Amino acid sequence: MPGRVNVLVVVENETVRDRLSGSLPGVVGDAATTVQVETAVSAETAQAVLERSRVDCLVVSTELTNGEGELLVSELRTTNVPLVSFECAELSDLDIESLGHVVYDAARNTVGSLDHRALFEAVNVGLAVRDVDTLELVDINQHYLDILGTNREDVISTEPVELTADFPGFTEARARDEVKHAIETGSNVFFWPLERTDGELVWIQVSLSIAHFSDRDYLISTVEDVTADRERERELEAFKSAVDAVDAGIALTEDGRHTYINETGAHICGYPDAASMEGTSWTELHDEAEVERLHRELRPALDATGRWQGEATIRRPDGVSVPVRLSITSLPENRNVVVFQDLSEQKSRERELERSRDFLERTQRISKVGGWELNLVDETLEWTDQTKRIHDVPLDYEPSLDDAIDFYAADEREWVHELVDRCRNEGISWEDDFRIVTANGAERWVRTRGEPVIRDGRVTALRGTIQDVTTRRSRERELERTNAELEALNRIIRHDIRNDMAVIVGWSELLEDHVDDAGRDILSRVLSTGRHTIEITEVARDLIETMSGGAVDTRPLSLSDTLDRELTVRREAFPTANIVVDSEIPDVAVRANPLLTSVFGNVLNNAIQHNGDGTTVTVSSSIDEEREQAIVRISDDGVGIPDNRKPVVFGKGEKGLESTGTGLGLYLVNKLVESFGGSVHIEDNEPTGTIVVIELPLASPS
Repeated sequence: MPGRVNVLVVVENETVRDRLSGSLPGVVGDAATTVQVETAVSAETAQAVLERSRVDCLVVSTELTNGEGELLVSELRTTNVPLVSFECAELSDLDIESLGHVVYDAARNTVGSLDHRALFEAVNVGLAVRDVDTLELVDINQHYLDILGTNREDVISTEPVELTADFPGFTEARARDEVKHAIETGSNVFFWPLERTDGELVWIQVSLSIAHFSDRDYLISTVEDVTADRERERELEAFKSAVDAVDAGIALTEDGRHTYINETGAHICGYPDAASMEGTSWTELHDEAEVERLHRELRPALDATGRWQGEATIRRPDGVSVPVRLSITSLPENRNVVVFQDLSEQKSRERELERSRDFLERTQRISKVGGWELNLVDETLEWTDQTKRIHDVPLDYEPSLDDAIDFYAADEREWVHELVDRCRNEGISWEDDFRIVTANGAERWVRTRGEPVIRDGRVTALRGTIQDVTTRRSRERELERTNAELEALNRIIRHDIRNDMAVIVGWSELLEDHVDDAGRDILSRVLSTGRHTIEITEVARDLIETMSGGAVDTRPLSLSDTLDRELTVRREAFPTANIVVDSEIPDVAVRANPLLTSVFGNVLNNAIQHNGDGTTVTVSSSIDEEREQAIVRISDDGVGIPDNRKPVVFGKGEKGLESTGTGLGLYLVNKLVESFGGSVHIEDNEPTGTIVVIELPLASPS
């Protein structure tokens, strides 16, 4: 075939394109034929070449598609230029030589005769020709038969739908629809599963087109085995799903731009999805200073070892900064794999931990509580800073167990040793007070607590606290002295003064029938003063018991019994007073102790004595079920208490200007009621007088 043959090679892969451009002139035709090869990378550039130049044969990669996703092979078949398609794989010399023969024969369709059978068998794809009307198989090449794993005789009488494998979604009806679409539109490209005669599943890419030969229309099927590609796609999809499920950003960059990033990575960077990040430069993720820093650190590390790890700050499009940990691995051709993890929560936890540590440190210093831990594996002892402060040692001091025990007073070291050994060997905790002598020679009281740390059924460490309780111990000793003094005073008041005054009052009462009228007034004053002195001793006794801790312990007491006893005593002591009980006192138990009698006795005494003869004192009681309290109201119709004195009337030493009392009665009432968990306050009585309201907790819900 003398003359010139113009071949247009359309393939995206640059390496394959260059190889075909250089090799085809040597394998197409013969010495009498001049072969000119031109290349294109897309449908658009191929069409441009076809419009401006003569093309005798198109050589098109089967992997190329147009902008609509359709195979370029199908689109370029309509150009009326002979077309040879090939798989864009690593082409051997033999493949190129075979392709050259096919191109030569195809080109002869333009410049000479066509050897159809040779071309039919030479192409590296499966070809089948069917009658459009009957779908009867007219011809099929060997490559197609190899894909099916059968021979011409067994397949010649089959219909297209009979070759379909049993695979979900790929039905006989769908196969007929695909064929119908090709007949109606002139072409159709799709993927389809076939079942070989040996039962193996094969995936093919089918390209159907309509061709007119000898006044008849034929359905041309071009098929390529894409089983391996489908498997790779499945593996790639599975890998992509796995990568997307990783709780870290994973990206691929080429020449500094993102060619891939998973959804997690896009989310960390503040982008709506992964697709919106493809093509962006990594420098867009950082501010200028961070980019400069990363350039300084990245390049030397990647050149030296191919890897770099460190922390960086990503700046999201909305301006929010995100701390991340980066791991970058370099690949050939200026590509990198980048793995990054959002450290926002970790940094937040670290800041919170630092705040907690600072708070704990300040708390330890304020409360004077330190911590310690003895590791029984390597016998190392650790002290917190506050523990070191308690011992007056430097903060860099490293104690041993023997050193720690030597700080204890000499007479207590043996006991401390025993406690440590029991905790170590038997897992028995301890908590006790000890004396220590600090590094500065100061003697301190400390309360230590130790407990075992048990792992895998054995004690592996001891852990505990140490608190400086020197001040507390001093207060306890002072309180012990005060309580002893109060107890002595209580005995004096209870036994000596009260008994002596009782004797004086008793003898004075015997004189009432032996004095004249002039002496009767003096005797009355003596008796009044004596009885008042006895009352003072009773109040003082109750107050001392309360101040010394007597009011701490409480138990259920009958409210009605306690009030009834005190009312009986007051009626006998004050026969001229009018004491009235308004309605029945509830039969409930309140939480108090026997000093509750002093509460009611002092309030009743105060109401009667401060208002003179003829005073009416009214006692009433009710239950507040919601607050679980008993409320006792003791009112009088006297002169009342001025508003300016109501807030202070329960204060120690408070009394009215005309009062002859000690000023301790109502103070005692308030202290006792508070110790029971209740409260007391004053209200005005109408039209005159005062109401003392006493609220006491119920021993149990009513």
